[in-house]
Amino acid sequence: MSRQPLWTKQQLEQLVHALARDSARVVFTGHCLLRMEEREISTVEVLSCLRRGVIVRGPIYSAEHQSFEFRMRERAPRDTVCVVAAVRPVAVPGELFAITVWEI
Repeated sequence: MSRQPLWTKQQLEQLVHALARDSARVVFTGHCLLRMEEREISTVEVLSCLRRGVIVRGPIYSAEHQSFEFRMRERAPRDTVCVVAAVRPVAVPGELFAITVWEI
């Protein structure tokens, strides 16, 4: 069963930008941290993408993680990394989950 996002794509982008402004609200998964180290991608690069990026794929509901997952990247010429992130479908999300990252 698929679930519909609580937000439009534009609203979700604005929510992500707002949550990412406070780095304490961004939860880096273990997988994301490993990929950041492996690919030499800094926390600053990931946060910049989340703060200024646009959704380029999704959101898609993950029943396993009970969240909406989506892919973000910044607009050119700043588009150096791509981040897969997730937000739980609650009325007022307090956390943003960074799942994985790679260079463009």
